Amino acid sequence: MRRGLKLISIGLADEYDLSLRAVEEARSCDRLYVELYTTKLSTSKERLEAILGRSLREAYRRDLEGERPRILEEASQSLIGLLIGGDCLTATTHISLLLEARRRGLPTWVIHGSSILTAIAETGLSLYKFGKVVTLPLPERGPPDTVLEALEGNLSLGLHTLILLDLDAERGRWLSIGEGIRLLLNADRPDIFNDETPLIGVARLGWRNPLIRGGRASELLNIDFGEPPQALIVPGRLHFVEEEGLRLLANLPGEALKGWRPRSETELLVERYMKSCRRVIEKLESSPLREEAQRILDYASRYLSDAEYYANEGRWPTALAAVSYCEGLLDALRLLGLAEFEW
Repeated sequence: MRRGLKLISIGLADEYDLSLRAVEEARSCDRLYVELYTTKLSTSKERLEAILGRSLREAYRRDLEGERPRILEEASQSLIGLLIGGDCLTATTHISLLLEARRRGLPTWVIHGSSILTAIAETGLSLYKFGKVVTLPLPERGPPDTVLEALEGNLSLGLHTLILLDLDAERGRWLSIGEGIRLLLNADRPDIFNDETPLIGVARLGWRNPLIRGGRASELLNIDFGEPPQALIVPGRLHFVEEEGLRLLANLPGEALKGWRPRSETELLVERYMKSCRRVIEKLESSPLREEAQRILDYASRYLSDAEYYANEGRWPTALAAVSYCEGLLDALRLLGLAEFEW
C-alpha cells in the first residue's frame, strides 16, 4: 500500500513557477491538497488544477496544525501531496508537519522551489550577509519587540535584516510596507530604527509586476507598494558592490546611505567603556590622591588614550584591549581603597 506525505513547492508567484519535478510528483499522488493561507500567490486553485490535470482540495489551518493534523491521518493510508506557496519549508508550520510525519514513521518527500529567501538578492545585497530573518506581526497578533531585538543583533554584526510582513490570507488582512515602518517607528527605539534608517521595500518578488524601492524610512512611509506579499530589508555594513547594486537595482539614492555605518558589538562596547572610563578619570584628576594612586591613574589615562587612538583608526579589537586595561586599573584603585567612585 502506498502511503506518505509529499511537500511540493509552488514557487513565488503562480502555476508557472512549478518545476517539472514538482508537476510529476504531484501527479503521482493519490490525493492532492493546496495550502493558501501562509502566503499570497498570483494564482488560484482552479489554475493549479488545470496545469496539473488533477483536482485539488484546499487545506486549512485546522488540517495542518495542532496535535493531530488531519492530513497526516490520511497520509497513513494513502500517498498525499501538499502544494505550498514559495518554498515548502520556509514556514514553521510545514517544518512542524514534516517532523510530525517522521515521528509517526511516515515516508516523506520534499520538493523545493523558489523562495523569498533567495529572491531578495534581486535588491543587489549579498545573500551571505543576511542575519536572522524575522516576521513583523499584525498589530493584533503582537508587538514588534522581537523584530527590533533581531535587528539590533544583526546590525551589531554588520548583517542585513529581512523583515517579512505578516498576512492573514483567510481574513484578507495584510501588513503593508508603510504600516510596517509606522509600527517600528512607534515602538520608540530610535537607537535601532528611526526616520533616517535606510530601507529597501520589496513587493511581489518573482511575480510579473515586482517592485523594489530603496530610501530612508521617512521616504518609504507613504509609498504605495501595491498588493502583498511585501517585505522590508534593513542593510548592514555594505560592500561597494552592494552599494552600487542598491543604487541600480533598488533605486536607493546615495544620500540615503550617507553616514550609515552599523556599529559592531565590539564598537558599542568600546564606546561605552571609554565613556565611563573618561568620566571616572576626570573625576579622580580633580581629587587629591596618594602618590601610588596617582601613578596608577596615570597608567590608566595612557591606556584610555591608546584606546581612543585605536578606535579612531578603526582597530576595534585593539581598542577593546586597551580600554579593558584602563578599566582594570581603575577598578584596582577602588578595590584597594585608594580612590572612591561609582561606575
